[in-house]
Amino acid sequence: MRHLITISLLLLPFSLFAQAPVKTTFVSGTGPNDDEGPKMICDGRLSTKWCIDIPHQLPYSIVLDAGKQTSIAEYGFATGDDTSSYPDRNPVTWRLLGSNDKENWMPVDDRKNDRSLPAEDFSEYRFKPTAGGAKDKFRYFRFEFIRMAGSTRIQLSEINLYDKPQTPVKATFVKGSGRHDKEGAPMIADGFLFTKWCIDEPQEMPYSIVLDAGGQTPITEYRFYTGDDTHSYPERNPVTWRMSGSNDQQNWTTLDEQKNNRRLRDENEQEYRFKPATTGNYRYYRFEFLRMADGTRLQLSEIKLFK
Repeated sequence: MRHLITISLLLLPFSLFAQAPVKTTFVSGTGPNDDEGPKMICDGRLSTKWCIDIPHQLPYSIVLDAGKQTSIAEYGFATGDDTSSYPDRNPVTWRLLGSNDKENWMPVDDRKNDRSLPAEDFSEYRFKPTAGGAKDKFRYFRFEFIRMAGSTRIQLSEINLYDKPQTPVKATFVKGSGRHDKEGAPMIADGFLFTKWCIDEPQEMPYSIVLDAGGQTPITEYRFYTGDDTHSYPERNPVTWRMSGSNDQQNWTTLDEQKNNRRLRDENEQEYRFKPATTGNYRYYRFEFLRMADGTRLQLSEIKLFK
């Protein structure tokens, strides 16, 4: 997915964010205001980034002005241009606080050893605030970054605030590869993580799943959920797949392609999020799985769509 991004897209404000974030302005942040300084964190360009390594100034901080008192439903971190080479720069422990006077701050979210950010370039991952002030309205938002994945250097290209959450699409199963038994294709959209689609029929590869969104719906994100015993069988995770959209189940348009993407790890019933390279008004969505981490057995508990 990430290798399909073009430089022209990177120069367009929020070009990869289908839902427009709240327009924020930079107030203050840790580090010198150079070409990788804190001001880059909300300039609307993925091609720039905030990248610092000043251990004695930990925790690093960023303060953003939302322009008016705003309740934040979600916030997103977008990784840098070379995160795939330096995933140790992703933050894993941080807190978010809100204020209306920049003096009195209330906790909005608190994350400890959260390793959700992938080792991928230009990839946004969103979080829902859960602390005491999560539903309150604030004008100013301060992020404090306490620990990174494996170093004292932090790197992010953008921090986005959203006043509306992404909306799940109630998708129904249409058809899929394999038998329709207790581990058959219909389990992929039954809403339960303790059931799964598990198939090992090489003659049917690429394995496929078709979901019905119920109407023409642009999909801005899809999520894979690993199976109940993936920790024991990580080789069943998909690494190469294709997502397509259609309105008649005859003519399909490719929306996303992933090649040798090993983000899915050996964790049971875990969620992994992906943004399609292209969106469109389609009712039916097909996922074709061309290769697994090792072998020909595929296992996923759920596939979910979001608009």
